[in-house]
Amino acid sequence: MNTIKMAITLLLLSWHTCWAATPLGDIDVKLEVTAQPRIEIEKPHGGWYDNIKLHNSPENHAVYEVEVPVAVKLRRQEGYQISIKNPLILTRQSDAFSAIEQTFSPAEVRWGNNRTNLRLLSAVPESFSVPPQATRHTTTDYVLHISAKAPAGDNTAGKYHGQLTLVFEVNS
Repeated sequence: MNTIKMAITLLLLSWHTCWAATPLGDIDVKLEVTAQPRIEIEKPHGGWYDNIKLHNSPENHAVYEVEVPVAVKLRRQEGYQISIKNPLILTRQSDAFSAIEQTFSPAEVRWGNNRTNLRLLSAVPESFSVPPQATRHTTTDYVLHISAKAPAGDNTAGKYHGQLTLVFEVNS
């Protein structure tokens, strides 16, 4: 019986020794990185607008407007959607001289890459696409145009303010 135990032990030790002496070798691992689609919105030379000031239109002094350039950078995407979260309404800040609240008409907000072909934005998303490129990274310049009609009547002078929230989403 001891002889059998000894034979089995020697057999296992010799097998273990052979197994440990076999080199493991290289292990190939395939790594695949998937970059998610991404959109960046900024001024053409970087940064963003803290404030945008509207000015009298030369054609119609009751209309205030502004055009600002915006760069849209897309990665791994050929299009995006843009919408307005809430209508832009410019309201006069109340002060000691005027207790009456004055507001502009709801502003028209337009967007496009060509001044002659700007699309009116609303809460319903508008889709925009860019031509596909080999690099899958594109930067396209656009124009944001805002216009609103000033309130009519007396006592309309003052400082007006409003908040515009644009929602950009990559196409899914």
